[in-house]
Amino acid sequence: MKKLSENLQELTDHVASTEQKVAAAEQQSKEKVEASIQKSKADAKARQETFKANVKAKQTATSKQWEDLQENYNQKVQQIKNKIETEKEAHEVKRAKQRADEAEAYAATAIDFAILAVDEAGLAILEAIDAQAYADSLV
Repeated sequence: MKKLSENLQELTDHVASTEQKVAAAEQQSKEKVEASIQKSKADAKARQETFKANVKAKQTATSKQWEDLQENYNQKVQQIKNKIETEKEAHEVKRAKQRADEAEAYAATAIDFAILAVDEAGLAILEAIDAQAYADSLV
């Protein structure tokens, strides 16, 4: 792509050329002026065709850039959605493991408590037997 200063210089050169043609035409015969007009028209038409081709090429390039930009955007959005879903699943797995660990710890505590309760019941039974034996010995 040309720099703006190059485009401006091209315009300046074109204006100077046109000024020269006009100045020369004022000095020339009618036939030469007519030939100059025809040449100027042909040059202008050629520049117009080149301009149209350049515009079309730029539109095609811009259209391609826009499509690429949209595709890139859609890919990034999908990546973000996938990351969120993966993190959500990882968080849910972590939370489920925590719940399982807590439930297992609670079950182990309940078993320990049950063992203590059986021990206490066994001791209570032995004390009851001892108390009954002592009461029987007094009779």
